[in-house]
Amino acid sequence: MPRKENLIDFLERNLRRSAYSIYYTFKTLEALGIQPPRDYEEWIISKLLSLTKTVSKVRLRSGGITATYQFDLPNVLKDVYVLAESLRTLSKSVPEEVVTFVNGFRKRNGFGVNFPNLKDTFYAVSIVGCTDGLVEFVIRHRCDGGFAKSPNSFPPYLEETYYALSILKLCGVDYSDFYTYDFVVSLQNKDGGFRRSIYLGVSTLEFSYYAVECLKCLGML
Repeated sequence: MPRKENLIDFLERNLRRSAYSIYYTFKTLEALGIQPPRDYEEWIISKLLSLTKTVSKVRLRSGGITATYQFDLPNVLKDVYVLAESLRTLSKSVPEEVVTFVNGFRKRNGFGVNFPNLKDTFYAVSIVGCTDGLVEFVIRHRCDGGFAKSPNSFPPYLEETYYALSILKLCGVDYSDFYTYDFVVSLQNKDGGFRRSIYLGVSTLEFSYYAVECLKCLGML
């Protein structure tokens, strides 16, 4: 890689004690084969435990989440995932309290803050591992080669397909399907990038990333 040392210097100079700063920096350093700095380990663990304890206080007895919580912290599973992944780059395990917290979001074989969905399930499974009924839950979202936002719905979306294939990979499922391959490659635009669905046509870096990862999961990159 050209000017690799310049990139490493940039990352280290701009690293801040915030969840997403640490996540993107650590993941980039890991991809470059560089060990992320270990002096952030205690901060990450502290933040993880603080987040789970704060959110637990506003949970309803029924196991739901208050409307206030949904407004203030709509992406708690993503926040926990970002911190847990950062910790993983340091070869450290997630505290058991965090695993228990994430398991509390399990619903009908999937995971979700309010209802089970592929995105939240991906974040959760990355932390707690594959659980009973999970593969069947994912497969029920299959739709016209891709995967939809909910079972028996339409259309399939690229991001949902990414989450689904990523979950199956985490569960050790060798999922290689030419219909899924055809769906993904059909979303490539003339400019080389990928769009979200057969109906939405703008290419973005995000969806192009999802497309590449999907093809990688399928073993067809």
